[in-house]
Amino acid sequence: MVDFHLSVVFGTLDCEEHYLRIQEDTLTGTESSVDVATEENLNRLVEIGEKLLKKPVSRVNLETGFTEPVNNGGKNEDALKKFAKLLSDERKLRQINHLAPTKT
Repeated sequence: MVDFHLSVVFGTLDCEEHYLRIQEDTLTGTESSVDVATEENLNRLVEIGEKLLKKPVSRVNLETGFTEPVNNGGKNEDALKKFAKLLSDERKLRQINHLAPTKT
């Protein structure tokens, strides 16, 4: 539900490239529970996360409601690195602007 709504918002603003959501929709049993913190389950979740990084970037198709790979979107791990760089650059820019003297 959250993915669908945020896809609509970012699509309306014509900035889909600034929205990245990496998630696994097929978790079942203990893998889908936030209360099972056994070593076995946590190791399995790490495996699932590592596989997710190798999958193609996907977005919700607003007409069908299904998640579909993005054309030329690359893999999740590459998109995540690109997004982290974008956020880091933005933070540096804000720090510079915050420290810059203001003109009166």
